[in-house]
Amino acid sequence: MHQKDCPSGKKSNPGDASISLKARMRQLLDEQLLQTVFQPIVDMRTGEVAGHEVLTRPATESGLENAEELFSSSESTGSEWELEALARRLAIEAAADWPAGSLLFMNSSPGVLADPRFVQQIVRELQGSQGVVPSRIVLEITERCRDSEFANLPHSVEALRRSGFHIAIDDVGAGTSGLNRIMSLRPDWLKLDRELVDQIDRDKVRQHMVRFLVHFARLSGINVIAEGIERLEELDMLIELGVGYGQGYLLGRPGAPVKNIERQLAHRIRTRAQTSKDTVRQDLRGTSVRSLAREARIVDSTTTVGEAATSMLHDLRQPGLVIVDGERFAGWCDRDAILRAASDGRSVLPISFLVGSKRTTIDASMPLVEALELAGGRDDHSIGSPLVVLDDARIVGVISVADLLQAAAEACRSTQFRNVSLTGLPGRVRTDLHLREMLDHARPGRCYDVGFVDLRGFATYNHAFGFEWGDQLIQKLVTQIRHSLLCDVDDAFIGHLGDDQFIVTAPGGVLEANLQSFITEFERSASMYTPATDTQETQPGVRVMILLAAVPTCREPQELYRARSQLRLMLDRGRGTSSASGLSQSIRLHATEACGELARLRVSA
Repeated sequence: MHQKDCPSGKKSNPGDASISLKARMRQLLDEQLLQTVFQPIVDMRTGEVAGHEVLTRPATESGLENAEELFSSSESTGSEWELEALARRLAIEAAADWPAGSLLFMNSSPGVLADPRFVQQIVRELQGSQGVVPSRIVLEITERCRDSEFANLPHSVEALRRSGFHIAIDDVGAGTSGLNRIMSLRPDWLKLDRELVDQIDRDKVRQHMVRFLVHFARLSGINVIAEGIERLEELDMLIELGVGYGQGYLLGRPGAPVKNIERQLAHRIRTRAQTSKDTVRQDLRGTSVRSLAREARIVDSTTTVGEAATSMLHDLRQPGLVIVDGERFAGWCDRDAILRAASDGRSVLPISFLVGSKRTTIDASMPLVEALELAGGRDDHSIGSPLVVLDDARIVGVISVADLLQAAAEACRSTQFRNVSLTGLPGRVRTDLHLREMLDHARPGRCYDVGFVDLRGFATYNHAFGFEWGDQLIQKLVTQIRHSLLCDVDDAFIGHLGDDQFIVTAPGGVLEANLQSFITEFERSASMYTPATDTQETQPGVRVMILLAAVPTCREPQELYRARSQLRLMLDRGRGTSSASGLSQSIRLHATEACGELARLRVSA
């Protein structure tokens, strides 16, 4: 207490204040005067609650006002170890009856986590608990920790990882040396600081930074959480950028644990995730890692080591086991690790205590080249373990390193003999076969519309940013066509006619109904994706030409292509509709009007 704060006007004795604070902290610890609240962390692909972060606050009767005062007091009185141990115990007790697979995120100060006693202490705490295992615990380390505290962290983190705990680096983007610390600690989770999330929908620099971190995380097998989401626009942009998990007041305020977030918000997340799939994940060589996956033996995290070892001995071909916690993937256990643990006195432990946190998973749609990069980036101890293939959260199977290398060799050989499509879509020959089949088998009362889609200003865009950016823009266009224009209709088709030109077919009315939303979504997505410039000339637009009732009205595929030329000429003459920004154009014409309209245009010219 400073002198000016002393009501008697006498100098206060610093020692008296110290004793008072120590006494207060002692009472708080002895009487457990803590309040534990939880904030949900949401899967931004499904809208489901993936887990909660525990937040510890002082109880009112403790005499401390807030969490900041609580932890600063523990630091100044040397009671950090006791306070964090109490906070952990209360959190673990509260999480004991959570659904299987639900994660518990707990903050830990760097000084406590680096203490040599910490790993054994937290393992004992979990062994004495009911229902909480290491694979459900995510220990958060703040990026703001001091260099002196950081020095001993890598050793403790590695020991925790071997024991099955997840490691997260908190406040990414707020510190000054975060990249070095990420490389040293090799975390399983990155939590993006609010500074990166705030107004991200309006700031391209923030978007590019988050895109970089998401791409890095995907290649490194790391999950990304965006903290501090408070606005719908921020949520939408983060989903668009591929951030996997979210946390913030918009998704749920601290309080009691929740099973679900608000229904309408969950629906919005699912819808946005469906229409904003990252085009980088498309397999550019036509080789889906999904097709390489082999069936794996799956066991629950509560299975004992002894039971797992027996399973291994009954099937000598199995290289290991996939461990699940409820429906959530928890990790992979190699055969040798299971058999070794069964023989050294750990046979009664749940197998989850053997699962290291190197849970290398890949999305079923990940390109082969990215899967190879991810597998090759693992350390020597885990490089031989298979990759677990997930379709969102569902386990598809596993891919051995040998299978991955064999697929890579085949892909390399194939490039010597044939050109590889940028999009993997049917080309002109296969498209014409599809059109011929549609026209030959047209049924009365069943009509299809045909649309032609290409980019406006694509040559200018390529010249300004290069062909690599142009290729990725084309992939983004394909994604928007699938999910916004065709809305994933089963009876729809998309073909690649070359360069930036595409043809789509869909049941009558589908293209018209989705046209404006498709243009709006593409312009928003392209604007976000395009590097910032001082001119609008480099901003791409989209041109959509729809021939209504093309099937059964037309008889030959060539009629459709002639109609495309007609529609393009009509747009050049000022017919059709422009978007609000003027970047995009669209036109719709019934197939029966095509020939007569083209003739009139030629006469007037």
